[in-house]
Amino acid sequence: MNTDPILRKDDCEVARTPEELIAWIESLDMAKACAGEEEILIKAFYEEIRPLGHLARHKYLGRPAFYLHPKIGNQNYDAELIDTSSVDERIQRVEFTSTFRDKALALRMEFLARHGGVPMTGSVWRDGTKASGGQVQVDAGCADLHQDLLDRLMATCEERVAKKIAKARAGDYAPGTLLAIVFDESILYPTDIPSITQYFRDTLSNQALSGFCGGFILGAAGRTFLEFGETDLT
Repeated sequence: MNTDPILRKDDCEVARTPEELIAWIESLDMAKACAGEEEILIKAFYEEIRPLGHLARHKYLGRPAFYLHPKIGNQNYDAELIDTSSVDERIQRVEFTSTFRDKALALRMEFLARHGGVPMTGSVWRDGTKASGGQVQVDAGCADLHQDLLDRLMATCEERVAKKIAKARAGDYAPGTLLAIVFDESILYPTDIPSITQYFRDTLSNQALSGFCGGFILGAAGRTFLEFGETDLT
């Protein structure tokens, strides 16, 4: 039986042109990967590498001297953008932050595992600390589920960006590092697009610019692409 992993760290960390990166991502059988034990690589694939492929598709196609280089591990960035079109190679780092997992969802999943069901709207909190045996409590009050999802999306975006800004101000990132914010666009209705785009442009991007020179907002399915600040290699 072939036990080789579908994802290998060495394969993930190859510097590829935009077209090569997209082709490699599309060639992977992630159903087999998800059945394996490469949890760290699978997490990096969905939260960093596949969004990097979306970035390549939206911004960098047709640049054969341009490479996108994912990095797996504990370094203070998740990918490098490499421009080799001139004598002096230029490199810019990108830090990704994903908004899929938030504290409220984690608490709801814990409640679900214990009780077999969980309200998806209303407040959720822990009665005490987890270490002391505190149990998750959920307010089962009725609410607009869709609006609740939108509110949680924006709150989670701001929370994650604030944490990255704090690290940037502490000097954890090299000057010129870009921030890529990945969000679940599957929750959006067509009527949400104008308001959520305005939120990203007028609120979230301004927040991010207090710690980064620029960056990108990427939908996880590849449909949404926004950039802010200074994103081009100089």
